[in-house]
Amino acid sequence: MITKTNIRNGLTVKRITEEADLQAALKLAENVFMQFEAPAFSERGVESFLSFLWGKRVREMFADDSFAVWNCYSGETLAGMLALRDREHISLAFVRSDFHRQGIGRMLYAAAKAEASAHGTKRITVNASDYGIPFYRAMGFRETDMRLLTDGILYTPMAAKI
Repeated sequence: MITKTNIRNGLTVKRITEEADLQAALKLAENVFMQFEAPAFSERGVESFLSFLWGKRVREMFADDSFAVWNCYSGETLAGMLALRDREHISLAFVRSDFHRQGIGRMLYAAAKAEASAHGTKRITVNASDYGIPFYRAMGFRETDMRLLTDGILYTPMAAKI
């Protein structure tokens, strides 16, 4: 079952509920990560990210509805995805390179923010990569701590009021 949340300019954002749609979203995340993020990561960081992405914990959280995922489609093509953990933390957000700068990230964030707000969430957090910081700043996020390194992954904790 797929629930539509937003349609604009030929793009459709949907909250996904099927395992096959999750697999497609995770594959997109891996591909975009490998293209844009992995070159700046250590081998350990790449392994940590892929272990999270393909580990059983993501599927468990998805199954118990604590890991909400939205996919954005251009026609039948999966253009981007965003995952929100516990209705308050962006765990994954990726847009295919050929769809950058078309408002897809903004649409995905708007869908996640609307659901979080509907459940009483007052603030959304993210551990932003260097590549993602400009996008998150444009969405109203601000740094909450200095740049950190955990399991080989460099990130900057950020938060936005909703």
